[in-house]
Amino acid sequence: MKRRQYTYEQLGKVAKVIYKDKGFCTVIATALIAKVSFGRAYQAMQDNHRKHRQGAFLGSCTDAIKSLNCSINEVRDYYGKTFCQTLKLLSKDKIYLINTNGHVTCVLYGKVQDWVKTNSRKRVRIVYEVTRNF
Repeated sequence: MKRRQYTYEQLGKVAKVIYKDKGFCTVIATALIAKVSFGRAYQAMQDNHRKHRQGAFLGSCTDAIKSLNCSINEVRDYYGKTFCQTLKLLSKDKIYLINTNGHVTCVLYGKVQDWVKTNSRKRVRIVYEVTRNF
């Protein structure tokens, strides 16, 4: 499988222009974590019950990430903290998937790969640490 690191902006443009999709935060997070194209992540999410132009449950996202040869482990230390507080506590040399109310964000090696501001006050529901197995 060809692996290439994309940016959030590149994947967002593909989602809007080519796929005419919306509610694709889980697809972009999956693509960034697994280093695959939007199309491959989109297909993996469809295989895990995501419908076009609709958001997806976090379970579908974690299953898609596992199917793209990555390991994912829940980190319980961050429940209830704000997004801003959580970012300060995360390790800068790891990959994380952060779920806030109605949104999923990918943090790659200390950098937020999303439209969410780093000073966001959204409450964190769950944090996953991801390890690439390739």
